[in-house]
Amino acid sequence: MATKKNEAIARQREDEVVLLYTRDRLTFRQIADRIDADVKNTYAAWKRGRARLHQEASESFGAMVGEQLATCKAVVDGLMPILRAGGMNGTMAATAIVRAMDHEAKLLGLYAPVKQNVQITDEMTARVKALADELAALDDA
Repeated sequence: MATKKNEAIARQREDEVVLLYTRDRLTFRQIADRIDADVKNTYAAWKRGRARLHQEASESFGAMVGEQLATCKAVVDGLMPILRAGGMNGTMAATAIVRAMDHEAKLLGLYAPVKQNVQITDEMTARVKALADELAALDDA
């Protein structure tokens, strides 16, 4: 079982490898020579360091999205009584609520583009070529 000291040393090594590879653009062979390790272990340290950084970024991003969603909820909850009361302030509250809900939808990815599976057929290709020929003939005329 690894000790805390060994874990700290391994993390420091991983961070160093990631930095040398991404910032300094060194090859794994050059990094291995610099840190006095073999290429296989250097590459493994890079993979572990990169995976850890991705995990940390993902957790941080999730926390930030959670805070943003909580803020949107607080805005909507706070403005809803004003909206129900109506009048001029109700109209402004409605606009602010719609904006908060729009931001919430963006955070949740509800506006993400939908992937389409498009098949290009020989018939479509022939039609495009025919149209291109027609346009070229018009330019020549």
